[in-house]
Amino acid sequence: MVFFWAMLILIGMVLADFYLPMLPSATLVTAMVGLVFGNPLLVGVLLVGAAGSSWLGEFLGYRVFRAIRAGLRRRAPRAVAGPADRVVRRTVVKLEGLLQRTIVDHPYRTTMVARFLPAGRTTLAWIAAGATRAPYARMAALGGALWAVYTVGLGLLIVWIAGPGWESMIGSVVTVLAVGVVLGWFAKRWQRNRVAEDAAAAAEAPASGLLESAATAEAAPEAAPAAAETGAGDGPDETRAV
Repeated sequence: MVFFWAMLILIGMVLADFYLPMLPSATLVTAMVGLVFGNPLLVGVLLVGAAGSSWLGEFLGYRVFRAIRAGLRRRAPRAVAGPADRVVRRTVVKLEGLLQRTIVDHPYRTTMVARFLPAGRTTLAWIAAGATRAPYARMAALGGALWAVYTVGLGLLIVWIAGPGWESMIGSVVTVLAVGVVLGWFAKRWQRNRVAEDAAAAAEAPASGLLESAATAEAAPEAAPAAAETGAGDGPDETRAV
């Protein structure tokens, strides 16, 4: 009976964590492993419940974000107050476009990284809601499964080392916070590198087009005299042939 109510609290916490990322859903899942340690069936139920509630929360949030974006597109654009606001808006739109291209090109790698960023699942859903070809249902399923395996596996490791009880619960809280900080640092570094690479690729594309146009323009005047000389040389031959 205790496990049943704990699972209800867990599911509600994971669903609400999408909208309130500061809720300690990962810590709760890891700490709950102490209640089911030694019972493989309940461990499986906890794993499936964590993954399913994570997927459901992300998918529902994604649908809400798509509706919000559709409403924003239907609204008439407001006048921008000044040049500073225009610069900020252009920067935000450009950054969002880069992130959307990253999601479309690398949806599953981006999901794996975003799952370990603070508010990563919420940000990922908002960016994906603006992309046209993002397979978000599969991305959310991958993210939920990955997160559930990580939290439950970490809880099993902590309980196996410290044993069930208050020691394992305290260890769960400390370990989840420490591992989250380390993984978040690596994920942010990877994200910055991806955005920088996409920005460099986007900047090189117009530059290469300009270089090709310039090369074509330089080749055109050189080809004209050659064509004229060829035409002049063909004249006498034609006359002699006649």
